[in-house]
Amino acid sequence: MLFRDLKKTLNEKVENIYLIYGDDAFLRETSLRLIKEKALLEPDLNLTNLTGQEVKQDYETLYSSTQSYPFMSDKRYVVVRDFNPTASDLKNKVLKRVLDELPETTVFIIVNEKNAEQLAKKEGVTLVDCNKDKTVISDWVIKTCKKQGVIIAPSTVSVLASFCSNDMARISCETEKLIAYVGKNAEITKETVELLVGKETEYQVYKLADFISQSNYEASFEILFDLVNKNQDKYYLFSTIYYHYRTLLHASLSRMSASELSSHLNVHKFVAEKAITQSKRFKPKRLKAICDKLGSYDGAIKSGELLVDTALWNSVLNAMLME
Repeated sequence: MLFRDLKKTLNEKVENIYLIYGDDAFLRETSLRLIKEKALLEPDLNLTNLTGQEVKQDYETLYSSTQSYPFMSDKRYVVVRDFNPTASDLKNKVLKRVLDELPETTVFIIVNEKNAEQLAKKEGVTLVDCNKDKTVISDWVIKTCKKQGVIIAPSTVSVLASFCSNDMARISCETEKLIAYVGKNAEITKETVELLVGKETEYQVYKLADFISQSNYEASFEILFDLVNKNQDKYYLFSTIYYHYRTLLHASLSRMSASELSSHLNVHKFVAEKAITQSKRFKPKRLKAICDKLGSYDGAIKSGELLVDTALWNSVLNAMLME
């Protein structure tokens, strides 16, 4: 079934085995929450969380967890994340017993980014498709706005979704921000979305700076790799990163309020507020060093001494190494 059908089926019955899969983390976690809310009481006593790796190392733990009776609850829940058994794995006697001897009082939930194809073929496994879905996005945004007394047209939702690359986790955050900005009995227009919602590249650059501030090398290079692959104009990407760090340096050195900084830098107040918050994760000296290095790379690119791709990778590496 698709995500949008889950709530209706839960009103009729909670199934024994669910395989929640798809590329939208927000939809996956929302599906899990909806299933839990339907029949789980006293989660400290009736909920077991495992990883696929733990299960493959010890199927007996999974079996004993699924066979335990609930305490002060109609159901006991066992949740396993990132579990993709092969056809060979499914022949394991213990795992076979888990799937074939599941008590009616146990709800067994597998949560994966990718579909576990072999598991999906098993009789009794209920599939919940949580891949990005424009219909789900539109319905969710419109209903969420309506609850707050705010109007938004489907065409405006499409603009919001495109700015957020159809990612529900980000769309949910941006929707809350837009609702707070316009207030009750107002309308979120395309112009409001364009004013307040940063496009995907700007948002990813913001995340990149966050990971760099945490010295999270793996996540930083993962984001940069994704940005480089998606952006045909590499110099635009480099300029966006350079501009972002200059904004953070201004925010770090200035004693201006968000409103004053917004006017000074000619950016929206929300952007200024975010810059002030993020700049506190860096020492001003480090931001100055990063900006100086990016400035030298910019000159080298324009003079033909340095390729843009090289400048991008060196920029992130240097930003992480600078104290």
